[in-house]
Amino acid sequence: MPNAIRQLPKLKWLAPVLFLLVGCAHSSNPSVRTGPGSLAAVRVEDWSYAGEPAKRVVTPHYVVYATVTNDDFLESVGQLMEGALAEYMRLAPDTAPTDHPMECYLFATRPQWAQFTKDKTGDDASIYLQINRGGYTVRDWYVAYFLGDVGTFCVAAHEGFHQFAARHFKSRIPPFLEEGIACLFEDVTWDGRLPRWDLSVNYGRQAALKKAVDNGLLLPLGDLATMHAGQIIAKSSDQIGGFYAQCWGFARFLWEYRDGVYRPALQKMLSDAAAGTLYAATPHAVANVLWNPRSAKPLLEHYLHADLSVIDRQYQAYLIDLSHSRADVQHDDGG
Repeated sequence: MPNAIRQLPKLKWLAPVLFLLVGCAHSSNPSVRTGPGSLAAVRVEDWSYAGEPAKRVVTPHYVVYATVTNDDFLESVGQLMEGALAEYMRLAPDTAPTDHPMECYLFATRPQWAQFTKDKTGDDASIYLQINRGGYTVRDWYVAYFLGDVGTFCVAAHEGFHQFAARHFKSRIPPFLEEGIACLFEDVTWDGRLPRWDLSVNYGRQAALKKAVDNGLLLPLGDLATMHAGQIIAKSSDQIGGFYAQCWGFARFLWEYRDGVYRPALQKMLSDAAAGTLYAATPHAVANVLWNPRSAKPLLEHYLHADLSVIDRQYQAYLIDLSHSRADVQHDDGG
């Protein structure tokens, strides 16, 4: 990988960086979706890694270093990232892209991914290596490995939002909300060579949510809002799936509840994060600063203009309704 990636200092804030893939799904439902109107400029170049043939994907805003060598697939990854960036900015409309590319690392095999992780993340490698399917983001670059086309697109679109937030947000949004927003982008479909998204569709997370509801595993919002992914990485698959599903459910709640009543508040929150004026937040750019979980309650109450107990009642009812809504889903095993 490029010389610019050196040994990193120990990371003390792991809240937004982990993504454990517990099953992707893609829809056969022709719902209304958004995405780019034309192809982005994507160039796939020959490269080498550890003395072996590799590829580098160059787009206007990204460089993807890959040991996957299928040019057609890698061109799709480049289109995916550029399309996803436009979707991230639709969610956070006052965010201006930076003037230097974001770096992504996509390995053909898990052993390659694991070795890179050991080499580049220091003492924190043991945490990342607990991810059995998925990826992670460090600073403003993400690392993933090939999980089949659908699974890889799912992880890239998810991790891409963490990368976007790390690069562009000067204040930290609560980690559970960042995870939930990242999950909004996982369900990627294609119109020819153009990626498409519907932020109200994620059948894999919906199935996990139904399981959490049926098993009585729903967390009160006051508890969920203080959590981050590092706290659940060693839990059971049901607990991991339930955590991500509830995070996704809250992001979707903010996006669409009662015809989007909270959507302006969500967009204001993200715009303030980009500007560094997020209420009750810790500066994102300060190294080695722990996120303060006590900031979540006042932050949510400030932007949503309601007591957390009121928001929680609305949210819990929304989750139950969502878990029982019909899902026409095709599951992907990542193979």
